[in-house]
Formats: sequence, structure tokens, C-alpha cells
Amino acid sequence: MKKQFLLLALPLLLSNQQSFQAAESGNVVVAPHDRDLVVLQDDKLVSYQAAQFLKVPYIILYYGAGWCPDCRRFSPTLVQAYNQQPKDRKRFEVLLISRDKTADGMLKFMKTEKMSWPALAFEKVESAQDLNKYYSGHGIPCLSVINPNGKLLLQSKNDQDATEILSDLQKLLKQTGA
Repeated sequence: MKKQFLLLALPLLLSNQQSFQAAESGNVVVAPHDRDLVVLQDDKLVSYQAAQFLKVPYIILYYGAGWCPDCRRFSPTLVQAYNQQPKDRKRFEVLLISRDKTADGMLKFMKTEKMSWPALAFEKVESAQDLNKYYSGHGIPCLSVINPNGKLLLQSKNDQDATEILSDLQKLLKQTGA
């Protein structure tokens, strides 16, 4: 009986160990790009120090663009949800992966929508195939919520879905106590 229990429990224990290690070192999906993140500061984009960003329980990969009316309509809702978190204990972070046509377009989108979260530097988006695999392929805005191990937990397909994903994330945060 003990042997059967150990055989059943071992994969679960190893999975939890891996989850703990990923959480300690940061999000395994975003960590390889930590030097390629920028944030809005004084109306320009500057390098972002991602140490704390990588340690949150959940990261929302936000695929969006300023030229997209649905993104502009949805972004204030995301900004509000992000800003309602305690500053000293963020439960989730957002990473913008721009679908803008130019770096200036991305900068304008971030400024206009008052995005205080980082973005993948515009010139790095095309080569970030590992991040692009989390894009639903159904248009923008697209939200993909991942855990520290890179497991896709929630994903939207359009602007109505994006609002539902935020609601589902809030439920997940309550369930997990994150």
C-alpha cells in the first residue's frame, strides 16, 4: 500500500518542486526575455528591471495595438484591474506584446492608455517566437494568463472574451489566495 501511494504521489511532489523552483527563479516563459523589457517613464521607454515582475503568481501576456479599436476600448479595463492591486504585493503582472506597426505606435499606445506595466521591446517582438506561441491567433486584444511554469491557464479570443478573462482571473486569485 505504501509503495502504491509513493508511486502515485511522486509525480505530484516533483511537479510541486518544479513549480516552487520556477516561482523562485521567476516565470520560465518571460525570464529569458527579462533584458528585453521596457517600461514607460517620462514619456519614453526605458529598460525595465524585471526581478519582482517575474515572481508574481500569474502573468498576463497582452497582445494588443494602438491602431486596434477593440484594444483601445478594452485597455482601460485592464489598466483599472492592474492598478487596483496592492502596490507592495502584486498578484499578477501584465506584459504588453505589441502588435503595433512601429515602435512609435507602441509608445503612443502605452502613453495614451497609461500602461504602467512593461512591454517587450518593439524590436524584439518578431524574434520572440516562444512568446508568440501563447497568442490565440484570433485577433487582438488577446490575453493569455500563464503561471510561473508557463502553463496557459486562461486565454481570450476577442475583446469581450478579454473582459471575461479578467473576471476569471479574479476568481482564480480568490480560489488560490494569491
